[in-house]
Amino acid sequence: MQNKIIPYSLIFILIIPLFGFKFLVGLLGNILLLIVLVPLLILILGFLGLNFFKSSINLCESCGSTIIGNNVNCPYCGCKTIKNIQEDDDLSSDASNKIIEVKAEEIN
Repeated sequence: MQNKIIPYSLIFILIIPLFGFKFLVGLLGNILLLIVLVPLLILILGFLGLNFFKSSINLCESCGSTIIGNNVNCPYCGCKTIKNIQEDDDLSSDASNKIIEVKAEEIN
């Protein structure tokens, strides 16, 4: 612990007479701003990227596959009924409240 105090105290003693107390406060303020604002900037860029990619995600109504891009036909089943995910408001509701209709067929 004492080994670290000596170099920091020497740096502190040299910085204050040469540059002044205002420089030290400004330097510490800028370091604090970087610590706070850089993660905030990364978070904002992440949300913008998520919204950009969400606008280009489509859902095939026939097979249910998720398609990225502005395709007219589904690359998996070839169906032309592709719906944008943003237009589907049912994604935010609870899955247990959904009704799924299943058609049963007898296999001979």
